[in-house]
Order: sequence, then C-alpha cells, then structure tokens
Amino acid sequence: MEKITTKAELIERLKDAKAVEEKVKKKYSEDASAFTNFDIVNKIREIRNDEIKHIGMLTELIKMLSKPDSK
Repeated sequence: MEKITTKAELIERLKDAKAVEEKVKKKYSEDASAFTNFDIVNKIREIRNDEIKHIGMLTELIKMLSKPDSK
C-alpha cells in the first residue's frame, strides 16, 4: 500500500473505505434474511451494526477533513 502524503489522498482513501463498508453492510443485510437460525441471524445483524458504526465514523472523518482550514 502506498504512503498517503496529502489530505486529498487521505479523503479519497476514506471515501473508498466507506464505499466498501456500505457494500459489506448491504451484503450482511441480505445474508441475514437467508437464514432461519436466530443465533446466526443475530450474529449477522451484530456484524452489520458494526458496519453501520464504521460508516458513521468514516463519514464524520471525511466531513472533518473536507472543511476548509480556518485561519
């Protein structure tokens, strides 16, 4: 993995990571409906909820880094 050297590169990497997390969250949501075993469904939902938290954190980081520098 290449070293991140600019703020713009960091923002782009965070956006990429967020896109991956959103796809994973969608997949876990689909997977949860494929099972009838409550233990499995609950574990999948738990993992999906973690993905939702990750998306929120990435969104906040992107917002913070995208603000113009105040001087």
